[in-house]
Formats: sequence, C-alpha cells, structure tokens
Amino acid sequence: MRSILIALFFTDDGIFNLDQALKIGQFETTVHIKRNERIFGSDFKKINKISVLYKYMDKLQSKKALGFNQDFIFLKTHSGLFDIGGNLFTNPYNTRGIIYVVRDPRDVCISWSKHSGISIQDSIDFMLNDNSSANWKEPSRREDIFSDSRRPRSFVASWEKHVISWTSTNWNLPIMILRFEDLVYNKRKVINNLITFFEKNFNFKFNNKDAKINNILKSTDFNKLKEEESKKGFIEATKYNKLFSVGKKNQWKSKLTKKQISQLEQKFKSVMKKFNYEIGVEF
Repeated sequence: MRSILIALFFTDDGIFNLDQALKIGQFETTVHIKRNERIFGSDFKKINKISVLYKYMDKLQSKKALGFNQDFIFLKTHSGLFDIGGNLFTNPYNTRGIIYVVRDPRDVCISWSKHSGISIQDSIDFMLNDNSSANWKEPSRREDIFSDSRRPRSFVASWEKHVISWTSTNWNLPIMILRFEDLVYNKRKVINNLITFFEKNFNFKFNNKDAKINNILKSTDFNKLKEEESKKGFIEATKYNKLFSVGKKNQWKSKLTKKQISQLEQKFKSVMKKFNYEIGVEF
C-alpha cells in the first residue's frame, strides 16, 4: 500500500523504488519519542506503560511534534483505534482521512511469526489476545534509544478488535477500506479506486493517469521489490525476516494445522465473513 501511495504522490512518473520508502514513515518509531522528549516531562521514564504514553498521543500527533507544515502527511501505523484511560490513539482533529488494509488472519499469523521471529502458534495466540501490544520500532542504525523493558508499546488487541476499531468508526471524514488480497491480485482496480478517493474527497488532480498507473503496476510488483530488497536491503526489515517475504494469499492452507485454522475461524468468524474471507468450518 505504501509503495503505491508514494509512487502516486511523490513521483511524477509513477516509478517507485525502495530508496523512496521513508517518504511515508511509521508513526510508532522511538526516534519520534526521543525527539519530543520535552512533551512528557517527568513521565518520560514511564512511557513504557501504555496508559502513560496515551496521555500524550494528541501532542505527539501535532504538526509541531511531527515536524511538518503542509496541509497533511501520510503516516503508517500498526496501532488500533482504541481509547486508553480516556485518551484515543488519534482523533478526528488530527486525522484527515483513513486508509485501512485488512488481511486474512490465517495469513497474517504466518507473516507476523516471520516478522517477529516467533512460532506460528505464538503468533496466533498474540492475534487472539484482546490485550496484545507491540514495541515501537527502534531504527536499525540506532538500536539503543530504549531498552526493550523501557520501550513504548502500541496497543494492538486481537485481529478482530483491531479491524473493528478502524472500520467501524463514525467519524465524519473519508475512510477507505482495502483487502490486502486485492492489493496483490486486483492492483489496477485498487489504484483506480485510490485515485477516485483522493479526487473526490481531497480535490487532488493527477496528470498522465494511465501512464502513471502502468508504471506503478510495474515498479511496485512484489517480486521486483523482493529482488530489490535482497540486493540493497531495507531499513524496515527486521533481524528475523525481510519485509518482502511472500506476498500471496492462502498460505495458511499449507502452513497451518486444522486446529490452528479452527482457532482463528472460530474467534474471528463474523468479521472474516464481513470481508468475504471463506470459512472452511461452520460453528
């Protein structure tokens, strides 16, 4: 998704390469915390506690804290849209629009296990847990800003609650919900829908659309990006796994046990059906 947005908004010709990837950054980076240490005062030593960190989310999402003067910027997040102690992760005043990508949880657990260096079963347990949280990202070139015990954490919750938190909001702002599988297998349609979304809601004008779309399709091809990462590396890869690993659907059919499939389907059945993921076993 990010590569498509970068090619669409930050290039004239629609040609993307990995050197451009940080034009859309991740919100949850420890560098962002360190740069705005003054915001926290004496609470800085306690921001590993989610209830403390969320008291400052509004200030962390101000233009001053994020360091930009434009009308808006794109930010990637893994956090759910949750209220912690009366403090939302974000709010309509800091948000111009939402693009949410949902993926089959049976494939998510495989991807998360590789990304985090844990077993598939541990990954499933993480996704089933309504109280799951994940460390903010340490930059690969400076992995010493926070020790793991002091690092800020994102409240993620279960796969189901995460999806519902973003897709069921009643905020009066543009929201686009996409399936990961469509990004991979129906990319041209997704790009056209994205263009329409920004033209309709933000009055954007895109020049040379057909040529740009064709270049986006070629330059964001998964296998091309995977090859580029293997040659150059990528700053957002983890020590456990490359970012571009296996961009396919239905990996779960050969990777998960029947018990694991049942665990996920039983817990997430209603939301999976809502987003047209086929359920193998009815409960």
